[in-house]
Amino acid sequence: MKDFLLIAYYLIVLGAVGFMLYVFFERLIDVIRSEHADDMRKAYQASKAAVERQARQRL
Repeated sequence: MKDFLLIAYYLIVLGAVGFMLYVFFERLIDVIRSEHADDMRKAYQASKAAVERQARQRL
């Protein structure tokens, strides 16, 4: 009986650690994606501004 409780305890601990790692890496991936999206938005705005500048210079 003690062996069964010990195995159950270790499974619970491993499950909790695995869940915490999952949450940590999921949030880390979300942060990386949001930073990438911000960089892409800034690049788009910069290229849009450059196109508008070129269009104004042609007039």
